[in-house]
Amino acid sequence: MAQCLKKAFQITPNIILYQQKRFRGKINIQRPRPSHYLRALVNEFMTPFYPFPNEGKKLEELCHRAVSVEKKKEEYNPYERIIAREVRNWFDNSKMIAICHQNSMLSEDEFDLKVLLKKTNMYYKRYSKKIMKLALMDSPYVLTMPLYSSHFSIVFGSDINVAAFEQIIKKFPQVILLGGILEEHVLNKKDFLKYGKMDLTSSRVHLVQLLQNAGGNNLNQQLTHHQTTLITRLKQIGTSETTSGENEESVPV
Repeated sequence: MAQCLKKAFQITPNIILYQQKRFRGKINIQRPRPSHYLRALVNEFMTPFYPFPNEGKKLEELCHRAVSVEKKKEEYNPYERIIAREVRNWFDNSKMIAICHQNSMLSEDEFDLKVLLKKTNMYYKRYSKKIMKLALMDSPYVLTMPLYSSHFSIVFGSDINVAAFEQIIKKFPQVILLGGILEEHVLNKKDFLKYGKMDLTSSRVHLVQLLQNAGGNNLNQQLTHHQTTLITRLKQIGTSETTSGENEESVPV
């Protein structure tokens, strides 16, 4: 009896049933249904009544930083122009120009570096990026402008003496060579050191000897054979024409 009553009054657990139902209508994207009255009222209230200021502008025009940089023109004072002319004079009259990156360095070490460079006819200079931009603008050395983005120093040499420059730089690890200019050619670090260590005089002598051995003793004659032949033919034609003209004038009519 007790078991029957227990089964009769047993609490049954609540079971929740889920069933997916399809939406009653399809959503028309091209012709959507009009909004509710209150929502349409809010949208109409939030719609701006003044024109959009950036309408029709390009992406680069929307960048305020780029626009401000373009509008901002650098102005140079007379002293900066004098220094820029001095820098341009160094670039035009120096046979060797070494562009270096300089880390933090004591003034005593910098003075010692200047002294060692001065003994080998080299001059250590430091300028600002603004001065370099004014000096190298519209010049063959404008390709070196990316090297002046950070702290830099320039070494000008009246002669090409890359070996001595490299030995001096090794004593000062704060100065790192980035590239240079030799005989009006911009070179990277590897080519600058390689080209500077070459002995051009001995290389030219070796090239002449090689050409002489390859072509024999009459190398000059072989190279100018066609030109000399053309000149002789033209002389023959010219002399024949003059002689024929003289003979025609001497014949009586």
